[in-house]
Amino acid sequence: MSEPSERTELLKTNLLKIADKLKALEADNRGLRSELETVRGELRDKNARIDALTEDFNRMKLAKAVVTSTGDKAEMKFKVNEMVKEIDRCIALLNR
Repeated sequence: MSEPSERTELLKTNLLKIADKLKALEADNRGLRSELETVRGELRDKNARIDALTEDFNRMKLAKAVVTSTGDKAEMKFKVNEMVKEIDRCIALLNR
């Protein structure tokens, strides 16, 4: 059998190796957490962009449907002007 001092030294060596590995793993963990937060932020930005583009697409579909249903841009312009006048009348009534 080994001397107690040899066992103690072997134990110290093993503990130091484990401590070094722990520090390396903790550093990796911090880096991965930072990267994860960055990716989550990018995902939030992309989802917001998708929502905005979806809204734009829906508005464009609606506008196309209105223009297609009327068939004439002049008629569409007239209808929009009529809607604006109606909105102005409603605002005037609300301001009384």
